Amino acid sequence: MIPSSLESSIVRLAEAAREASFRALYLLGSAARDELSYLCHPDGTVELFSDLEFLAVTTFRFSGKHRRTVRAAIAEEERRIANPNPLFHIDVAFRERRRLAKLPRSIFTFELKRNARLLYGEDVLPEVPTVTADNLDYANTREILYKRLWAILLHTPRRFLLGRPSERERRVMGYVLCRNVLDIPTVLLPHEGVLLPSYRQRVERILREWDRLRMAVAFPDGFPAFLSDCLERRRTLEFDDIVLPLLYAQVVAALESAITFLLAEGAGGVPRGLALAELPRYSHRFFNERPISRGEAYGWSRLVVALARRHGPNTALRWARLARKGELTLGLLAMHRATLAHLGGSPAEAKAELERSAMHLYRLWPASAVPIDGDFLEQWFILRELWGDFWRAFIRLDDPSYVERFRNAMEWEDES
Repeated sequence: MIPSSLESSIVRLAEAAREASFRALYLLGSAARDELSYLCHPDGTVELFSDLEFLAVTTFRFSGKHRRTVRAAIAEEERRIANPNPLFHIDVAFRERRRLAKLPRSIFTFELKRNARLLYGEDVLPEVPTVTADNLDYANTREILYKRLWAILLHTPRRFLLGRPSERERRVMGYVLCRNVLDIPTVLLPHEGVLLPSYRQRVERILREWDRLRMAVAFPDGFPAFLSDCLERRRTLEFDDIVLPLLYAQVVAALESAITFLLAEGAGGVPRGLALAELPRYSHRFFNERPISRGEAYGWSRLVVALARRHGPNTALRWARLARKGELTLGLLAMHRATLAHLGGSPAEAKAELERSAMHLYRLWPASAVPIDGDFLEQWFILRELWGDFWRAFIRLDDPSYVERFRNAMEWEDES
């Protein structure tokens, strides 16, 4: 169910799409799947923990002017909603109709075809490719795992590291952990020949067939029940009885286990039984190290040129050849291990993991070679911001809208 206040926002955005002469506007994501997470407060206000995602289908390539107009309408709607935590935002992806048939065979395309809800215009979903477990882009699917590691890092409330989060900050952190661990079935079930369009269907499949799934060897016996509990807490947003550092440790361990399992299985053509530390060496097989779309290719080229201008052609060439996504995965895992060691009262281990994360980041992004001074927390916050700079540039292709979003998420503190 979508709360009525949010329905009004969706209606206004559909009207904006009509005025912009879109061919179609679709609602995507958790709202389209009826898996939206929100909390109704006693005063009647609604606090949203899920974002709103849309696909705008255009006849021709949308000009920068038109994109800015639409994004201004989105920003106005976000201000009207005035959500009190950093998890909610509105995303609109623009696609020309003629490009729909060439969408990559990704989880995004699969969920678009199965879940999207038409809000305005002509239904063009029949033109979207059909994605199955046989033709799915598995390298792109495996990238979901490091994206979940980043999402947790980005949205970790500052006071969580200080051991004194507010009630809202506890709820934000609990939601972030439960939501992101639920993508482990998204990634692993297709490797079992199973492709399902919602979190609930995936968790129910795991509960029914756990003993017959290969992935079972990588996780504790109680992992299906843990996923089921996370699914329910994502819905109810009840975390009062949870020890958050323990949940954090369980989620990070589960994401690491998923990556380790795929390496052991030889997924992507890597040697079977590959150790996690060797991932960068085979990253080009395990992930899509090269762009898979026109937009990615353009953004990637701009980054290489920018690096050549700032650091010279040799640095740019080394960067272009680097197994970036393997290094990224290990660097994010080191950040989380540093956080867990800090929360567990192991300062030497926390410092070592933080230094390891900084080493991976420097290989990825020479611009990150800045002094990181201060105590552990000061260093942690600086390094997270540098990871955000890299993520915005490389993964989000320097989209300026992500500068403010990342800053707001990193600096957010509950003021209620």
